Amino acid sequence: MNPTAVITGATSGIGEEFARQLAAQGYDLLLVARREQLLTALKTQIEAKHGVAVETLVCDLADPQQVRNLEERIERIDNLEFMVNNAGFGREGTYPNVDPDQEAEMIQVHIAALVRLTRAALVPMCRRKKGFLINLASVASFLHGTNCAQYMAKKAYVLSFTKSVNCDVARHGVRVQALCPGLTRTGFHDTATMKSDVAAKTPGIAWLSTKYVVRCSLKALRRRWHKVVCIPSLRYKLILLLLCNPLGAWFTEAMYAYRADKR
Repeated sequence: MNPTAVITGATSGIGEEFARQLAAQGYDLLLVARREQLLTALKTQIEAKHGVAVETLVCDLADPQQVRNLEERIERIDNLEFMVNNAGFGREGTYPNVDPDQEAEMIQVHIAALVRLTRAALVPMCRRKKGFLINLASVASFLHGTNCAQYMAKKAYVLSFTKSVNCDVARHGVRVQALCPGLTRTGFHDTATMKSDVAAKTPGIAWLSTKYVVRCSLKALRRRWHKVVCIPSLRYKLILLLLCNPLGAWFTEAMYAYRADKR
């Protein structure tokens, strides 16, 4: 029997690419997303190409009851070997001019659901003394900035949470990763909740492909000396090295202060 991989947010972007690459490695899949039509189409494509079993589950992670149902389903997968918590979305807004209900929804999807599904996946993995868990963070988890306070804070939580979970489960033979990609061509910036012109204004060299991000993630996870934090691409490692030090932090604060004074 093939090992099973569960992927949330599986119908587009990084989640879809994880589904395709893990299927190519022989994993049966449980694909989770909100859009049934896209799930069905992806299931058909993957089964035809790779000959693995694909199960689909329509689930809105903004609904706590649906998350609990998914938790129970995941805990029952005895041969669960891979869990990818990829589902999420962005929403722009400058405080205090944001919708608090929408902000709470983001916390439910990106944090509350992720925490519950992480625990659920670790139950069979720790029991089997084998497994891989990937939580989607971002280079944004190391940074802060205007018009995206909620998004950066959520990703910072995912990063810290994942690093701490690794301390708990490493002794069980389970490998955990916080995947922190930079700008990636996924359609994320083109959704109705993201109304910025980032995609249009950012030069092509700054963008990563989903194939590259997923390939880097899977390779890093299986290295003999595995690191919990995976930052695909040398360019983003260098960017964070420049910004995440006292001088870089001072420069960032000074830039925002200057922009505030100009207003």
